[in-house]
Amino acid sequence: MLSQQGSSVRLVGFTLALLLACVTVACLGAGSPPAIAESSGQLQQQIGAGQGRVAALSGRVGAATSRLRDLGTRISALQSQITGIQAELDHKLAQLLSVRRQLIAARVRLVALEAFETRAESVLAQQMVGAYEAARPDVVSVVLEATGFQNLLERISFAQRIRDQDKLVVGGVRAARRWVAAQATRLGGLEARAQALTTQVLNERNRVYGAKLLLVDRQIAVARSRNGAAGQLATARNQVAVLQRRLSAFRADQATRAAQGTGAGGHPVGSSPVTSGAGFAFPLPRGDASPPSTWSLDDGVDISAPGGTPELAVCSGTVVLHGIGGFGPSAPVLHCDTPLSGYGYVYYGHAGPGNWTPVGAHVSAGEVISQVGYGIVGISTGPHLEIGFADSGGSPVGPSSAPAMMSLLQAS
Repeated sequence: MLSQQGSSVRLVGFTLALLLACVTVACLGAGSPPAIAESSGQLQQQIGAGQGRVAALSGRVGAATSRLRDLGTRISALQSQITGIQAELDHKLAQLLSVRRQLIAARVRLVALEAFETRAESVLAQQMVGAYEAARPDVVSVVLEATGFQNLLERISFAQRIRDQDKLVVGGVRAARRWVAAQATRLGGLEARAQALTTQVLNERNRVYGAKLLLVDRQIAVARSRNGAAGQLATARNQVAVLQRRLSAFRADQATRAAQGTGAGGHPVGSSPVTSGAGFAFPLPRGDASPPSTWSLDDGVDISAPGGTPELAVCSGTVVLHGIGGFGPSAPVLHCDTPLSGYGYVYYGHAGPGNWTPVGAHVSAGEVISQVGYGIVGISTGPHLEIGFADSGGSPVGPSSAPAMMSLLQAS
């Protein structure tokens, strides 16, 4: 009874562990970057899609550029129109200011003439009052007071000239007042008309300015859209160039392998990968790996190789994740179908992004799953592969497992 209960508990625990592993693999697969194409057909398909995107983006950029040219032409035409209107407005304003200055001068003259007329009339009034109140001289007095006939005539002529002069002064002042008043009225009408014309030209200028501002706003919006499309176009072209370089490298590799009589896994055509008795395949092409005397123990085994060297699956199994702390974001972890020396997971430290194999992909022993990173990847001093055993979370088991990996490498 206890045995059956124990079996049930172990079965439930195993089921929960299996579900947790499936969820973990699914999450890792969803968050992993897309796989790099491993065949000429896939690369060509991606290049074709990229070129289609480049063509579409080029069309958008070209249309936006044409629209910007059209807007620029229309803005220039409006600016020319604004320049002409502004010149006319300046002329109208100058005329208005001139009329206003003339009107002010006329009003000043009118005020001065009115003051002069007031003073003249006051003096004449005083003279008339004085003449009325004084005794009217008779002929005898005039004759007696005169020193002679000639003096008498001069006295009479002088009185007449004074009277005539007074009349001329008052009449001239009144005529000048009437002329200045008429001039002021005429200038007032001119000012009203000049003000109306100036306002009309000002409104026209403001209307054209408003139209120009609308076109400038459209120009800015179109320029932003074009710049965004141009940035996307540059990115798309760069992606196509990268894919084309990969395709060229893939074809060159195929040609090299065909000339050497090897297959995609680096093994002789028609033969199987070199494996040990435990089903273990060497993780690098033999010609690219450093001699066994240079291998060193770490958490795994360090093997020097040029950057870009293909990394091969040491067993048939499934890629379960990418990225290990200290080993770079592209380092894959392979879960072997059959454990090696009692360990079920193998990590490939310091791998580069080339030959990326997606999480969840099942590979055969000797199949390319990654490549040696160029330069320094993670915590390293140069291109090399550190291969070792990992736990289910992808963390290296540690130096205690390194000798077992070294034994498998040497035996293969």
